[in-house]
Amino acid sequence: MGMLNEDEIRKIIKRASVFQKFYDNSPSRTFSNDPETHEQLFEISDSLNIKREYVMEALIEHQGIPLDDPIQIETNSFSKVEVQAHANGPLEGNLVNELKAQLEYHFNTVGTVHRRKNKLFWNAKPAGPARLFATMRSPELEIEDKNGRLKFSLRQSLKTINKFFLPSLAGLFGSFMFLAAIIFNRAGNDEGPMLVAAVIFFGISALLARFVKGRKDKRKDKLRDLMEVLQHTAERRFRARTFKEKEPAPSITIPELEDIEVSDKELDETQVTKKVKS
Repeated sequence: MGMLNEDEIRKIIKRASVFQKFYDNSPSRTFSNDPETHEQLFEISDSLNIKREYVMEALIEHQGIPLDDPIQIETNSFSKVEVQAHANGPLEGNLVNELKAQLEYHFNTVGTVHRRKNKLFWNAKPAGPARLFATMRSPELEIEDKNGRLKFSLRQSLKTINKFFLPSLAGLFGSFMFLAAIIFNRAGNDEGPMLVAAVIFFGISALLARFVKGRKDKRKDKLRDLMEVLQHTAERRFRARTFKEKEPAPSITIPELEDIEVSDKELDETQVTKKVKS
């Protein structure tokens, strides 16, 4: 079957079944099929009652979608990160539902969706103690639709992670205090232990600062990865729509007047009916 082996077929069929379960209750659906290409794949999906529109989406995802890399925007803020990306396709209901599900899964919280003109906003709404942490309640996705071109802007606050820099700053301050005591001859006979303490405090402070910075960088990388997922989702649905084929309308054959046969009895009944009405 072309370039697809049996393992790839099973993978695509499995992914298509996931799409079908997700979109099956959606009010608006498109029907995509390409029977001439990958015929064996569609034969298997038809036998499993998986709609071809979802098989096409899974096939496009399997083949890969070339996209521009997400861009991290310079916000001039130590506690805020923003990532932007673009994708093709309209901002329709099925796409919004899938993007919302991916966001809620990634941030492990529910969210609210509201619209403004040609923009759509998703905001995280955590429950319980999570509301106390800025990192948990701050995620926001803005989608702007510009003539079939989608612009994604994903933002999140890192204030909660930045608070872990405070112990590092305290350790650095303690290290400088020990060094100042040694420099200004205030240590007396304890210069050796103070110097060792200063080095230990400085090392712990540096390690802690490095750890916190690594956590921030990891959070930024996760946001970029999430943005790539959102891009692929929008582009996959857009490319699958290009395979849409309108179902042929049922043909209705109207017989010619010459082919209509009317018996003498039917003509007599029609004339009697006309006379009664008159």
